[in-house]
Amino acid sequence: MSLAYAIMGLLSYRSMTGYNLKEVFDNSVNHFWHAHLSQIYRELARMEEQGLVVSQVKQQAGKPDKKVYSLTPAGEEKFLAWLHNFPPRLALRYNDEFLLRIYFAGRMPVREVLYQLIRYHKEVQAKLSNFQALIAVVENYSRYVNRPQDKFYWLMTLELGIELMQTNLRWAEGAIERLENMLAGEKGAGKE
Repeated sequence: MSLAYAIMGLLSYRSMTGYNLKEVFDNSVNHFWHAHLSQIYRELARMEEQGLVVSQVKQQAGKPDKKVYSLTPAGEEKFLAWLHNFPPRLALRYNDEFLLRIYFAGRMPVREVLYQLIRYHKEVQAKLSNFQALIAVVENYSRYVNRPQDKFYWLMTLELGIELMQTNLRWAEGAIERLENMLAGEKGAGKE
């Protein structure tokens, strides 16, 4: 149901198509909440059945018709109730398959682990660059939303995403250095 709350929150700013929602997801909350277009459309259909959103078909000249979704009063009420009801545990919790594999990496060749950590470092660097670019997107998008206080909170979540990526980069760099030293030690000992 969390995806539904993300959709309701985004629709509380303005009406959108499913495709527009995906674009906004990718340029706003993607640093902490990801959704595929197919998930968004499935959730919109469920939410419409529940009376949380309503759609209106807009005809387009020379293009297929599009469905524009709006938040209903019931959807707004449900969203605000959820927003004000924080869970008992707030600290970041997650299951990370990459870290689980690293935990057990003692059963792998060091070169393979090093290779995977270098891949991880590149992915995190790309993600960090994307998050940093989102600052300009937030600046631009905030002009269209008539709620200036929202920009403050949007940037707050983005700042955490940036900090987490920077921390992940430092961790990966340290891990890579230790593995490279381990390999150098093996080579020096004639174990390669």
